[in-house]
Amino acid sequence: MCKFVQLSYGIDEEVPLYPGTPPFGVRKVKDIGKGDLCNTFSITLSDHSGTHIDMPMHFWKSGAGAKRYPAHKLACKNPLIIDCPKSPGETIEARDLAGLATAAPADALLIRTGFYKYRSSDAGTYCNGNPSLSPEAAGWIRQNLRNLKILGIDSVSISSVAQREMGAKAHKILLTDEGYCGGPVLILEDLYLPDELKNLNALLIFPIFTADIDSSPCTVIGVIYD
Repeated sequence: MCKFVQLSYGIDEEVPLYPGTPPFGVRKVKDIGKGDLCNTFSITLSDHSGTHIDMPMHFWKSGAGAKRYPAHKLACKNPLIIDCPKSPGETIEARDLAGLATAAPADALLIRTGFYKYRSSDAGTYCNGNPSLSPEAAGWIRQNLRNLKILGIDSVSISSVAQREMGAKAHKILLTDEGYCGGPVLILEDLYLPDELKNLNALLIFPIFTADIDSSPCTVIGVIYD
C-alpha cells in the first residue's frame, strides 16, 4: 500500500508570484448560460507561476527546455527532506548542508525552510523576503550530491529580490553541466512541504509539456509506502 500527497499548489488569480512575473489571467470563451453548447476557458500565465520547475534552458543557452526534458528524470526514487529554518532575507549556506555529506545518496533534495507558512498569511513577505541559496551552497550540492536530479524549496524561488545576482549565480551552477560531474540539477520552486511531512519514498513531477520553454508549472506528488 502507498499514500500519495500533493506537494504543489493550485494556480488562480491570488497566486503569489516572484516580483516582475506576469499575473495569472482567466477568460471564459464559451458559456452555456449564454447559449453556447459547452463551457470553455482561456488562461494566461507565466511559466514561473505557482509550483514550477526550472529547466536548464532557464539560465543556459543550449540547455534543454520543458518539452525536450526526459520524463524519467522527473521521477525520483530517493527523495530527501531536510529542515533548514530561515527567516526573511536569510541565505542558505554550504554549512547548512554539510551534514548531507554522510547521508544516503539522494536523487531529490527538498529544503524545508518553513517559509511556506508565509504563503497564505503574508504574501508580501513570501514574494519579497524569501531566503536565497548561495552560490557556494549550490556548488557544494554539485560537488557532493552527484546523484541529485532535483532541488526543491518551499519558497517562491531560490533567488530573492534583494539578492538577484547571487540567485542568478546559484541557478547557473545548478542548471548547467559546465565544470561539474553529472547532469544539471533542476530547480523545483514554490513547494508545499508541511512540518508533518517527514519522509518520502518517491517523488513524481508532472510539468506541462508544451512549447520548449525554460520552466513549467507542474503538479508534484509525493509517495509514502505504508
